[in-house]
Amino acid sequence: MTGNNHDIQRDDRRCRHCERQSGECAVRCRDCDGWLCEDCAGTKTIECGCGNTVCDDCARTCNECGSRMCGDCAYYCEHCEHSLCEDCGYRCRMCDDRLCSDCQEYCEQCGERYCPYCCERHACANTQDPCYRDPYEGRPVREPFTFGLEIEVDGNHDTDMLRNHRLIAGWCPDGSLHHDGSLEYQSEPMTMSQLTEIRRLVERIATDTDNTLSGGHMHISRTGRQTPARWYWALEALDGTQCEALNMRHMTDTRWCELIHGDYCGKDTAINDTHRHTIEFRTFGPWHHDTAGRLDAAVHYMHAMWRFFQKFPVPKLKTRDIQAMSRVAATQAINDTNATTAGRRRI
Repeated sequence: MTGNNHDIQRDDRRCRHCERQSGECAVRCRDCDGWLCEDCAGTKTIECGCGNTVCDDCARTCNECGSRMCGDCAYYCEHCEHSLCEDCGYRCRMCDDRLCSDCQEYCEQCGERYCPYCCERHACANTQDPCYRDPYEGRPVREPFTFGLEIEVDGNHDTDMLRNHRLIAGWCPDGSLHHDGSLEYQSEPMTMSQLTEIRRLVERIATDTDNTLSGGHMHISRTGRQTPARWYWALEALDGTQCEALNMRHMTDTRWCELIHGDYCGKDTAINDTHRHTIEFRTFGPWHHDTAGRLDAAVHYMHAMWRFFQKFPVPKLKTRDIQAMSRVAATQAINDTNATTAGRRRI
């Protein structure tokens, strides 16, 4: 019985290509278990580098180098599923997915390769060092006032809108922002004539978080008469209602912007005097759709005080005069902005 069964199995070795009986010299495909006769095996099989023999139908071809292999030795691009041999393809630096050359993306900044998803999210893709333009270039001004914004957006948002805007000079991740998709944007130095344009951009910023961790720092041009001590007394004179209308937070949220006389250095002060060309005001809250209506008032207030300080050499101003002017400038800026906003709504 055993001999008869063996004969039956041997007789069933029919070649899958020519359908002839394969006989004693039959070759079996490692992947599909199909038999091939000696003649067909010479032209219809490949021997993989691992020693396995597979038929043409089962053999995989590397999409990169064209080498052929068995199923056990084949790899696949995890995005397009093209076959790859062990020596070809790339690994995503972040998620470790195997990739073919068509699906990998190379970052020239860090020299690493990424899948399309990770390429958009790795640090280099989210960083562009700003190269600031002088808005007064080619037209000299005796006392050039400029302002700039750091716009922190905590959460997913329309990054293309901001990155492609002509008033945005650069962007980068910020360690104080923890939600996915968060970025900080640095604006170009701007003149008062560009205030409307930057406000319209801010009006379009919307996120999926409440932005409670974000800030909207403002930089103004530095001169010998723009001292942090003068600005301290200006901010100290404002009341809570005025601060809220100007989107200032040093009276309500002092974690990153404490207003202390004589302390004008670092990332937790309301006034940061460590920049060479600007004075940074960290008191401002985030700039986005819900706060855009306060931007005009904030910039007009800063401009009015800047002009006021420019008129008087140090130390020709008394504290009471600075504080009186600060309250007047804030009231005027807020009232003018409210009137302009009401006028826009009527149109």
